[in-house]
Amino acid sequence: MRKPFHIVLTTIDTPRVLYDYLENINRSGYTGQVKIWIIGDTKTPAAAGTIAEDLTGRGLETEYMDMAAQESWGKGCIDFYRRLPVNNETRRNIGFLKALEAGCEILISIDDDNYPPEESFIDGHADTGKPWRGPMIETGSGFHNTCRYLELSPKRTVFPRGFPFRLRDADDPSDMALAEADARIGVKAGLWTGAPDLDAVTWLNGPVESLSYVGKPAHVLSQNTWIPLSTQNLSVCRNLIPACLCVPMGHDMPGGRLERYGDVWGGYFLQALIRGTCYHAAFGHPVTLHSRNPHDALADLRREYWGMLLTDWLADLLRHRFAPSAPAMTDRTRELGDFLRDEATALVPDWCPPEVGVFMAITGENLRLWADACALFL
Repeated sequence: MRKPFHIVLTTIDTPRVLYDYLENINRSGYTGQVKIWIIGDTKTPAAAGTIAEDLTGRGLETEYMDMAAQESWGKGCIDFYRRLPVNNETRRNIGFLKALEAGCEILISIDDDNYPPEESFIDGHADTGKPWRGPMIETGSGFHNTCRYLELSPKRTVFPRGFPFRLRDADDPSDMALAEADARIGVKAGLWTGAPDLDAVTWLNGPVESLSYVGKPAHVLSQNTWIPLSTQNLSVCRNLIPACLCVPMGHDMPGGRLERYGDVWGGYFLQALIRGTCYHAAFGHPVTLHSRNPHDALADLRREYWGMLLTDWLADLLRHRFAPSAPAMTDRTRELGDFLRDEATALVPDWCPPEVGVFMAITGENLRLWADACALFL
């Protein structure tokens, strides 16, 4: 029997967090409607497979894909599969494709250090794909800071990882727009208590803790207002999975590598691709507890440096130079791939090294290959 909700996570640890999800899903009555995909990597312990078997035995169907299983399955979409680096969280894309192949209606992406809330985790994501008749947030800048809905200790102004730096000093009040008659929530970002999803620069300025979420269960955005989307607590409806690529990264750059922005850039790609459709981005519940795995903020800075430098430029380019037109989402994704390969590479800022243009061309090719892979299972 096909299950509507599919949860995907990558891990290099033993994913004991899934027992918390088992309890939450059982308590809220969704056990028979959820399947979990654990996507391993070269460092993932074999105990991940034991946990998958145990969870399945307890009624929560769970499949662990180790590297051998991924290699075998990846032969069916070998051109895309070869683009996924090992020891990299973008291998979650394999889980996205497996969920699509298995007939999921709502794809949920989590990290192994995000714990479910007391209330129903699935309920928080169940409005993804559904019609929306309420008001929508619209800002003059075109971006919205979701961290303003968190009660923080100590009190300070912070922004989610991937929020444009040029807008962080601006006072940008939001207005409310009316929903179109056919409006639907296409993608929803759940927020966090514990450690917010912030960039390395913010963490280097001192610790901060999210004590609570003070917003509504769902805030929906107009298509002209974007937010960073993090794959640590994110849902997307089936029709938008072809627009939901966690961008393969790990490309060498002067002084380091371009990493840790695969979900941020993928989120901005998605929000560019849904313009002119019925779909909108949203944020709110479920609010997970982010018990952040140990991080070295200086090491993170080296890995995030080029992502931080380039995101403002890339987001502006997507907003002002790219306009999708194809009716099918797979074809829209191919249009974006062509745009990055043919136009974005020619518009790379003068201060960038040649590696940036090369990476944009590679990413354009990856988007086309992603669309081809998704088309196999639609």
